Amino acid sequence: MRLTTRRVVKIAIIAALYAVLTVALAPISYGPIQFRVSEILKVFVLFDPFTALGIGIGTFIANLASPFVGPWELIWMPLTDMAGGLLAWGIFQLLHLRWPVIPMFVYALTTGSAVGLMLYVFGSGGILFLIGTVALSEVVILLAGIPMILGIARILKARGLRFLE
Repeated sequence: MRLTTRRVVKIAIIAALYAVLTVALAPISYGPIQFRVSEILKVFVLFDPFTALGIGIGTFIANLASPFVGPWELIWMPLTDMAGGLLAWGIFQLLHLRWPVIPMFVYALTTGSAVGLMLYVFGSGGILFLIGTVALSEVVILLAGIPMILGIARILKARGLRFLE
């Protein structure tokens, strides 16, 4: 796989959408109990591992507005989002592009663990509670995101635009 102009544009679109959705919905995007609607964009990593870079960049930009802004939010979270995305993509490839629920569940657990650990270090509660609440919201968003993203891709394809290829 190569980093083409098409991929760079895709990365930029994903990063911008992630940052805008997170900041626009700030009251529910940050904190011990969070529900980042922007996480739905993580489904794109199943089809193109380069979009994990867009998620990482979008996370960095969105976390500039976080009440916890600092190295954890600006280094740890973008890196764990990218690593989780690549892991999800790899699992999806191993499953021969079937059962997207499994890699998305793993991605939710990696994100929940990373955010939970960070919030625990900040003293926001018990680690298991924090990991559990974030992972649960991630599971809901990512699993709901699969049919939504596939539906959007079908609509775009019908209009001559190929975003998942």
